[in-house]
Amino acid sequence: MSASISVYCDFDGTVTQADVTDLLLIELADPSWRRVEAKWERGMIGSRECLARQIPLIRGGWPAIIRQLRDVRLEPTFRSFAAWCRASGIRIQIVSDGLDRVIQTLLDREGVVVDGVWANHLEESPAGQLGIGFPYPPTRVRCRAGLCKCQLIERGSARTLSVVIGDGRSDFCWAAQADWLFAKSNLLAHCREQGIPCTPFHDFDAIREALNCVCRDRGAPVVRTPAAATHA
Repeated sequence: MSASISVYCDFDGTVTQADVTDLLLIELADPSWRRVEAKWERGMIGSRECLARQIPLIRGGWPAIIRQLRDVRLEPTFRSFAAWCRASGIRIQIVSDGLDRVIQTLLDREGVVVDGVWANHLEESPAGQLGIGFPYPPTRVRCRAGLCKCQLIERGSARTLSVVIGDGRSDFCWAAQADWLFAKSNLLAHCREQGIPCTPFHDFDAIREALNCVCRDRGAPVVRTPAAATHA
């Protein structure tokens, strides 16, 4: 049964203890990034436009980012959770509206192996000017995200149990589509407000234990149902 489970996990604030993109902007970007952020917070622009305008404001190029990443820590239980998923035959993928190169650098540093990383592409010119590319254009016309997470679940098999783990606004769009949603922070508050079934979590050990209960019954069929989830 475990081969029929796919885990889709957010990164900033979920795998990491803080939002890495925000940290880089706070520490390295021209202060005008905050005006762009305010427009995003008010819903005037989507994350795709927000990031396209903010990332070029980061000063110092990739070397400056590397220096900042030294202080970034992953949630302590994620490494063992990712290893357990792979040992159990469960696909685990990082799906983030953040920066691919940042994510991969942190995973490599911590020796964490996942089955895939879906994120926006951090670009750098020969002169060291940073930019951002969006290699996974939204499949929905009105979607304004840099990476529309909904499309990942839409590409999955109907016989696969889709487990989503997240914490923030970039997870709002696919929260209701998950077969089993683990939520914390702003995502948990959103689910409570909208009546979306979810399971609150504090660390990945709790998620592993919950999934382990499913994996023990390998002979049971996998169907798309939120029955395993509870209202937060």
